[in-house]
Amino acid sequence: MARTYEWRRSRKQEKSAGGNVQLFKPTGPGGHENMILEALPPEERNQLRQYLELIPLNFGDVLWEPNQPIECIYFPTSGMVSFLAVMRNGATAEVGITGREGFVGTAIVLGAHAAPVRAMVQSAGSGFRIETELLRQILPRTPQLEQMLRRYAYAQAMQIAQAAACNCLHQVPERLARWLAMSYDRTGSDLLPLTQEFLAQMLGCRRSSVTSAVGQLQRAGLIRAGHGQVRVLDRKQLEKRACECYPIMKKLSDQTLTG
Repeated sequence: MARTYEWRRSRKQEKSAGGNVQLFKPTGPGGHENMILEALPPEERNQLRQYLELIPLNFGDVLWEPNQPIECIYFPTSGMVSFLAVMRNGATAEVGITGREGFVGTAIVLGAHAAPVRAMVQSAGSGFRIETELLRQILPRTPQLEQMLRRYAYAQAMQIAQAAACNCLHQVPERLARWLAMSYDRTGSDLLPLTQEFLAQMLGCRRSSVTSAVGQLQRAGLIRAGHGQVRVLDRKQLEKRACECYPIMKKLSDQTLTG
């Protein structure tokens, strides 16, 4: 079952208690960087420094539920976060993903207080966290950060629209190849801890369809699946096998940093 990440103590409480709050550094564990934070000019990074906390992002952690107030914004340095549409019967389908190329909380920079999707950690890692209200106060003083966050919010909205079209028009093997290539891009790892049941939930299709698609990619020598994980064997060929939506979505993500 998914676990909700509990922020039990505020920053002020932790300081008064003498707690060890790990604040902003250039990189997270393993030398990974959040690409938006890395691209900021030094003066804006310094303004953020005192407010960002480095926290673990554990597999299955729920950062917020649909239509609930978004209390914190997250800048992943590793791992990956999925955005899931949740049906009345509990069924879910992934509508977007974010890794260290972006941030989690696009609704906030667009003026909303909540999002109609669940944000859940899909691949464990780490990231920087900041209170939503603090970020709102900081943005007027950090124009480059605000511009990049808005660009990424636009890119993510366009990716969600592309994913909707992809799910209607493309076959499961091509969609699976796209999804695995995008996951590889965000995690930087060729080993992805994924079960076929989980992949079916992410792609919004039957498990039997995923089993068939995984078999096709395995026979082509692109991946190896088993024991709750998928290993990417041939990244370049996997990208070629993906549907046309992959390069479109990748270009959208890249434009956040290049303008």
